[in-house]
Amino acid sequence: MRRIIPLSLIISLALLICAKREEKIAGEHGGKLVIGTTDLARTISPLSPSIFGSNEILDLLFMHLHRIDPETGTMKPELASSWEFSEDLTSITYYLRNDVTWWDGTPVTADDILYTYQKMRDPRTNYPYVSRLRFIREVEVLGPRTIRFTFDRVYADILTDSDIMAVPKHIHESVGAAFGENPVGNGPYKIKEWIRGSRLLLTYNDAYYRGRPPLDEIIIMNYLDIDDMVTDFAQGDLDVVMNITPTAARALEENENIAIDSRPGNSYIYIGWNLNNVNLADKDTRRALSMAIDETKILNEVFGGKGTIAVGPLPPASWGCNEHLTPIGYNLSQAQDILRAKGFEDRNRNRILDKNGRDVSLTIITNRENQERVNILERIASDLRTLGIRVRQRTLDAASFISAISEGDFDGFIMGWSVGEKIDPTAYWHSDSIKGRFNFVSYKNSTVDSLITVGVAMLNRKKAKEIWDAFQQIIYDDQPYTFLIVPDDISATYRRVKGTEKGVRIAGAYTYWIPEAERRVTVASIVPRLTPTRRVTTPAPPAETPVTPPEEVVAPERLLEATAPPDTAAAADTTADTLAAAPQPYRPAVVTQTKPRKQVQPRYPESARAVGASGQVIINAVVGIDGKVKDLSIYYSFGNPACEEAALAAARQWEFEPATRDGEPVEQAVRIPFTFQP
Repeated sequence: MRRIIPLSLIISLALLICAKREEKIAGEHGGKLVIGTTDLARTISPLSPSIFGSNEILDLLFMHLHRIDPETGTMKPELASSWEFSEDLTSITYYLRNDVTWWDGTPVTADDILYTYQKMRDPRTNYPYVSRLRFIREVEVLGPRTIRFTFDRVYADILTDSDIMAVPKHIHESVGAAFGENPVGNGPYKIKEWIRGSRLLLTYNDAYYRGRPPLDEIIIMNYLDIDDMVTDFAQGDLDVVMNITPTAARALEENENIAIDSRPGNSYIYIGWNLNNVNLADKDTRRALSMAIDETKILNEVFGGKGTIAVGPLPPASWGCNEHLTPIGYNLSQAQDILRAKGFEDRNRNRILDKNGRDVSLTIITNRENQERVNILERIASDLRTLGIRVRQRTLDAASFISAISEGDFDGFIMGWSVGEKIDPTAYWHSDSIKGRFNFVSYKNSTVDSLITVGVAMLNRKKAKEIWDAFQQIIYDDQPYTFLIVPDDISATYRRVKGTEKGVRIAGAYTYWIPEAERRVTVASIVPRLTPTRRVTTPAPPAETPVTPPEEVVAPERLLEATAPPDTAAAADTTADTLAAAPQPYRPAVVTQTKPRKQVQPRYPESARAVGASGQVIINAVVGIDGKVKDLSIYYSFGNPACEEAALAAARQWEFEPATRDGEPVEQAVRIPFTFQP
């Protein structure tokens, strides 16, 4: 006898089936987008991220295992269709999509992921971000499209650290390091033409798993002179320009057809003080110097007000930023009072403060390639002279600048650091000379060391936020840096470009589109100048001599971060013995992890069975001191509401051995994975 299914159920099942399908990219098909940038990479490979330019181009050409949804902040599948955690949460098994191929038509497999991981770990590759892999104990291929990552601990960034952007094994094995000169990817766009130092022409990948992206072509033009780029944009030869100056933004704002995208940046500019200088060893003295520097004037005059005043080592765009900290503020008279109390006085009446019979003089350096930092140095020198400090300004090329700060040949230096989604300040603030390889100011604080140790390994982000708040408070109080400015990231587009509501980034250009009625009939034939025309002082080479694009200007901090020796990148160990032996006055607690003592598996819903729905649902939960779960929420789901409800119902019945802190029961966050299959 045939079973009659109610219409309402058929509609519900259809909705469930649709929910499992990958969302297509919105927008009209056709047209070209021309992007201008001063930051295009000279090599394109996930195995050799460029230190000479932005690596966002990789997101157009290669796929991640998963990506963060900018609207919800949750992890969404990409190359991996789904994943599941082991019961003890120390391993993740990824299931790859079966409809993704490399540009040559070869399927993407788990062997490609394993091969890429092995190459990243190989010292001969010199992969600059190898430290992100330090907690991965093993990677195993379980099938053509199944791969498992096993970690030596449970911590908050397991998903982030296992997010391998793969290269094709069958091609990379043949060409090796030359892969970055002629890459083969699997992303929404592929390379049609590449003139290094000039332009990169991309065409859509018609085999992309989400369907062809809207634009027929994306042309990325590389400039060495930002003024030339802005001029070409203002003339209409470019559709989008990246990383422009506040001055350029103000001029472009006058055109009603242009939209300025200005968003909080993830980097901060600072003065690092040499704490080995006897005049800078006292934190109150450093605080006085910070008070004597008018950051508001710097923000307005150098950055056109496009940014915020920095207060600590995590900018406002970071989830870990301590929002309770406020700028120290410009207060010249109070700065003078502090220095006077510390024994600084102008005893010989030459308008320079002296201490122990010697005038106070500070040498402050920065890299000359960055005009903004040169301008900042001039204003700081003026402010400190008003305070009564003689300042010697030195602007060095990037290589000499790095050499000077590495050797401690400075009293202060102006530079910047960037902060990503994952917070790990070990390299910048740890007292140990190996772990703190970028601690050029010789800052030493055992409490900060301990907070970093605990924060990096913290599983619960809410608890981690408390750790990072305390970390920032101490840095703020000690002022080893004078934190200056968090500049905005500024880009501009013509309003005909659609899909930019979430921000203007090269990585997101595959979602942009231009309505047919607003497209230009032809794209202007522009060639970015290989040398800045405003600065040419030598004759052009003869016509028969090939022009070689000069090397891009490299930010010293990027060069430092990208070339750090892999063996010095390990974070502090977080075993119980190490935590118990942490230096005083702060000793992190010895924590034991919670363990399940009662596990209840969910029933497989009939509505899910009817459509053959299968996948994993992972529940966020907090285990109370009584061992019972509370505060349940869905961390990851394959999109079936009935299975989500069944998972929540089962998780409510779990019981655990409570976690302990120094022997006392404490609450602890856990993730409970459930697998649903017919």
